[in-house]
Amino acid sequence: MLTLGGVQEFIAASRRTADLWTASRLMSRLCQVAVRGVTDGNGEPVLPAVADVPDGLPNRIFAVVPAGGARRLAERVARDVHAEWDALRTVTFASVDDETRTSLDTFPVVRWVVWEQVREAVREPAGVASPAVVEPRPEPGGVAYEQGWRVLSAASQARRRVRDFKPYAGQGAQPCSLCGSREGIAGRGAARDGGAAAAPAIPGRLRLAPGERLCPVCAVKRDPNVTERLAGERAVFPSTASVATAPFRVRILRALAGGNTSGPLAQAVRRHRDAVHAVTATLRAAGAGLSGNLERPGALPALEAQARLLGDGALTGWSWLEGSWCLADTWQPESLLRENGLALPAGDPRHGAVVRACAEGRQACAELLKAFASTPGPDAAAAPDAGAEAGLRGDTGRPPASYLALIVQDADSMGRALSHARMPTGRDMRDWHGQVSKALVAIAGAQVKALEDEHGRAVYAGGDDLLGLVPAASALRVAGRCRELFRTGAQGLLTRPSVSTAVVFFHISYPLQDALGRARDALKAAKQGPGKASLALVVLRRGGERAATVLPWRGRGDRDPAASLTGLVEAFRGGLSPRLIHDMYDERHGIAELAGSGLDYGAEVSRLVTRHSAVKSRAAEFTGRVREVEPATSRLSADDMIVWVDTLEIARFVAQEGR
Repeated sequence: MLTLGGVQEFIAASRRTADLWTASRLMSRLCQVAVRGVTDGNGEPVLPAVADVPDGLPNRIFAVVPAGGARRLAERVARDVHAEWDALRTVTFASVDDETRTSLDTFPVVRWVVWEQVREAVREPAGVASPAVVEPRPEPGGVAYEQGWRVLSAASQARRRVRDFKPYAGQGAQPCSLCGSREGIAGRGAARDGGAAAAPAIPGRLRLAPGERLCPVCAVKRDPNVTERLAGERAVFPSTASVATAPFRVRILRALAGGNTSGPLAQAVRRHRDAVHAVTATLRAAGAGLSGNLERPGALPALEAQARLLGDGALTGWSWLEGSWCLADTWQPESLLRENGLALPAGDPRHGAVVRACAEGRQACAELLKAFASTPGPDAAAAPDAGAEAGLRGDTGRPPASYLALIVQDADSMGRALSHARMPTGRDMRDWHGQVSKALVAIAGAQVKALEDEHGRAVYAGGDDLLGLVPAASALRVAGRCRELFRTGAQGLLTRPSVSTAVVFFHISYPLQDALGRARDALKAAKQGPGKASLALVVLRRGGERAATVLPWRGRGDRDPAASLTGLVEAFRGGLSPRLIHDMYDERHGIAELAGSGLDYGAEVSRLVTRHSAVKSRAAEFTGRVREVEPATSRLSADDMIVWVDTLEIARFVAQEGR
């Protein structure tokens, strides 16, 4: 059993979505090398069963290998993993000094444990003329495998507690802006703090933000050439703004796909595209690199597919632009200059050119929104009743969203689920594990498609774990869909398969690294309840956290909370006033006292909902929506009321910001 340690920390140490995706791809590549190394050594990987998965391979590998050579094979596989890392780091650092090499040698962490069965000896009966011969008594393969799984599972946990590591002292410089565990290098060939020696040159293509420092390990993760080597020439991962604004861009493309490629909306789209190209050209002329500001196709498959229907190169090209250009706030000259490392005085002609280009861009954004608002929407009867397209109806003229969501999913107690005690009756454990491994690959592929169908992207998907980015409007649907894909895909293989999920809504300007950390904390909270199998929800406004709650996946009437919240979102959009949240909070003690006395507190909730229903005929429906997300407890307390109010606040937030 071989494990690559620190995977979650390495992936989470990311400021940009490109960092996030490259880190995931890099770890998956190292896992691929490990699995292939086992196969080359005549071993048989069981979990995972295959290595030809582009992303989402687990960081723990369990394999059956030839007797007598387990230790040698494990050592060789570990060397193969480090050799692959050395090959990747040379893409960024052709040559390194001793200090940089010491930093690079701290990664990756490879741990392994091996077990070989001790077989009972069989001796010839006394009186036989030939000398005694010691031979192994063969054990049934299934028994040996089960024993090996139990021993190595326990040994691997013990091995994790042995913190062996490569020595690394550093020179007292400021830490890396991403990982914080190694010293960062300020910029290209910059001298290290407190020392005269210059660091190896960091290629300019890495594009450090002002004041940002990267350690050598994180510099490899940031290098676009490493990404290209890992994922191909056209590899690109959408930014947070591209994901957040995807529904807006899809709505426009749907309107244009109806044959309206020469009307006011098409003209506004072309003007907006021209304004983007004009400002990027102006910034380049002022000395900016802008390597990441214009996306290549393939970043969002659903968006690309919609663009292909247009048959117009100019309009299709607009769909490939970085999504942040759809937001008026992006067109701030001082911000653009600062982000691109340009310090131009107000009197500089280049500064004036950037100011004028930004003014034209803001005007183009306003004209685009105005033209879209006056364009008739698609025929609602022709649109499906569920999924991403359903979420796009009725939004003509609404500005693009500036919020998106992180979805983190993890199967509950997978170690226990794969144990002998949970094995289906009549199965061979080794064959069963292989079937589970293949099922997880299929589940991962289905989950990736589920995210892409909703205009999102998976960072990694392993079947039993998932990390992805989706627009805020579709996050609840995606979370529920991915949970159901795991449950149905593992049905018959795992006993009562379940997952815990965290959904974190955050603004595109909110630090991605902080959002990732909050998502991991939320996932832990989802797993702390009885039986785990919960959905944690968090709203991070630009100024900080606004609301958080944890709901059991099996809610009232066996209705999952994602579906209940989606219905509540529609209620807020359909006439339920957000002021209900304020009144529910004010009346929390009174409602809790009614519940504690065994009285009908539901009548008070119904009164409040009716009071805040703009459409009185739907008051009963709205009350039902509110009651669906009521905390599942036998005695409703004031603290439970706060959880309830936070749940309502999250639904109201999605109704307002999910567009």
